[in-house]
Amino acid sequence: MTDALFWAVVAVLGTSFLVCAVLVLTQRWHGRLSLDSDLEGVQKMHTIPVPRIGGLGIVVGLLIGIVVGYHLNGETYPTVILLLAAATPVFVAGIVEDLTKRVSVRTRLIASFVSGALGVYLADAQLTRLDTPLLDDLMVYGPIAFAFTCFAVGGMTHAVNIIDGLNGLASGSVVIILAGLAAMAWQTNDLLVMRLCLWGMAGMVGFMVFNFPFGRIFLGDGGAYLAGFWVATCAVLLLSRNPEVSTWAVLLSLLYPVWETVYSMYRRKVLNRAHTGMPDTGHLHHLVFRAIETRHPTPPGVRRWLSHSITSTLLWSLVALCQTLAVVWMQDTMRALIATVCTFFLLAYIHGLLRSGHALHDTRALVT
Repeated sequence: MTDALFWAVVAVLGTSFLVCAVLVLTQRWHGRLSLDSDLEGVQKMHTIPVPRIGGLGIVVGLLIGIVVGYHLNGETYPTVILLLAAATPVFVAGIVEDLTKRVSVRTRLIASFVSGALGVYLADAQLTRLDTPLLDDLMVYGPIAFAFTCFAVGGMTHAVNIIDGLNGLASGSVVIILAGLAAMAWQTNDLLVMRLCLWGMAGMVGFMVFNFPFGRIFLGDGGAYLAGFWVATCAVLLLSRNPEVSTWAVLLSLLYPVWETVYSMYRRKVLNRAHTGMPDTGHLHHLVFRAIETRHPTPPGVRRWLSHSITSTLLWSLVALCQTLAVVWMQDTMRALIATVCTFFLLAYIHGLLRSGHALHDTRALVT
């Protein structure tokens, strides 16, 4: 690691930490706008109002990292500037939603597609292959490749927001995924993508000090969208710059948030006959959390944050396993594809078991 990269990463982490600390300590001044006070929402898992603007700490950290990188003649900061510029539409849409609670889902979705398009235009982050027969034939056409890239980046951007339901779950998952992408980039000697991953990891770790395990601050939509965009763009850059890396290995790296998004749409539309955008408590982290609280009760004073911690740690283990397999089989499309498909259905099976178990428990509770 060069001196410029080391001090830039330190600056990102330290600044993210300090900004989040200030936001937590001064919440009585800005809480009217920043606090997540909706404790009765169907997906809410916290019991006290908490600031949901942790994304500001990550953004400010990246900006200070750019300043440090510039003064030390680093090689990464110009690309970071481009990625932050591309992320601006979706981050602004998310942070405005955090402060006003009035930005529609459609507006935020459009903003994520705009950010994906800017990523293609500014940083040349465009998919040109999928390592899949027939689909690769379509990807040779520029407009199709462009549209698919915008869709993929926008989808991943929202996927991280979907798993942002427990203390540390989304931020920890993003750190682990970026570590996996960084490992693949390092093996291909793609130092730019590896450095971008390290910058993103540093920003998230600075935030996580206050988010895990006690949940003193949340990512909010702005932070979750920025994290999702950063992961998606690093993944696209890794594939576009390194043809030897399998698209299926990268998908395996991103599988947990992608699975949660795809399966939630299927569950709501097909199984529950509801609108795909309707919030519920059927996500995997909700079911694991309920299983822990039901079967392993802990003292009331620590129950909530301890259950958050155990659930997040269990799901982090799943994410880490995906990274291990992705790195090992990064150049083996067939094995990466099989691992991706098997893991996808394994997650669906686990989800079904947990859902059935909760239904049975609720039925017994009604009978007794």
